[in-house]
Amino acid sequence: MHRKAEENAHNEILAFLLMVLGMNLLMGGLLMSLIVAGELTVILQPSNLPPSSTAYSGFILTVVGFFVMFSGFTLTIYYSRKRLWYITQIERSSLKMKVTPKTPNTIVEEYAGKRKREES
Repeated sequence: MHRKAEENAHNEILAFLLMVLGMNLLMGGLLMSLIVAGELTVILQPSNLPPSSTAYSGFILTVVGFFVMFSGFTLTIYYSRKRLWYITQIERSSLKMKVTPKTPNTIVEEYAGKRKREES
C-alpha cells in the first residue's frame, strides 16, 4: 500500500506538470492569435481566422492547450483522491495493530536473553 501511495503521489506530480504545460500552450496560442488577428474574438469564431498559417497555429495551440490543461487538472484531482484513499487505509491498518510499549529493562533483558542463547 505504501508503494501504491507513492506511485499515486508521483502520478499527481506528473498530472500537475501536464496542467502547467497546458497553461503554457494556452497562453502561447492566445498571444499568437492576439498578435496576428489583433483581437481575441477569433478564438470564439474560428471561421473568421485570417488566411495565414500563424493564425491557424495560434488557434490550434489555444484549443490543444485548453484540453491539455483540463486533462491535467482532472488527473491531478483523480490521483490526489487515490493517494488520500491509500493513506487512510494505511492509517487504519496501523491503528488496528496494538503496540505494547516496552520498558528499557524489558528490552535489555530480551537482548541479554538472546545474547546468551547465541553464545550457548
